[in-house]
Amino acid sequence: MNKIFLTLLVAITTQLLCTTSALAASKPAAAKFTGTDYSGVYSCAGNNAKIGSYNLLITFELNKVYSHRNLGRYDLTIETENSTTYGGQAIVNGSDMALTIEIVDGNAVIFSTGIARFKQAKNKHFSYINHYYESNQIANTGETKAEPKNTGNYGTENCVMLKPKAKPKSV
Repeated sequence: MNKIFLTLLVAITTQLLCTTSALAASKPAAAKFTGTDYSGVYSCAGNNAKIGSYNLLITFELNKVYSHRNLGRYDLTIETENSTTYGGQAIVNGSDMALTIEIVDGNAVIFSTGIARFKQAKNKHFSYINHYYESNQIANTGETKAEPKNTGNYGTENCVMLKPKAKPKSV
């Protein structure tokens, strides 16, 4: 009786594994990214009410794993005039972009959220104007509960591509 039960259990388990493998193999692969790759280094001249005029360098890097069809997902690295760096991300649908930057200031984290539209110049480089908003909420990275602070801000950044991402060389 135990041998019959064990044989049935092995047969059912094998059948389930084969069916699961067949279903996984029949899943269509994620659609290939067909949008424009905006990867590269951009020089930005910004202005807001709190700090006035400033300059940034923003590097866009297409995340190929998560980009598909016309939707590009980008990892951002932002470098300020005083060499402070921040991280962020963007999602681009066609030429329309939404981006978020995480600004770390001591134990506080401020999120800057922006919208923009890419345009292409005659030299084939891209540009955009980012309209952004920084919340009046600060997330505290310490153990204590985050407290709302009056830190709201908004502004614009005019960004122009300095150099596109280098294309890999053929072997």
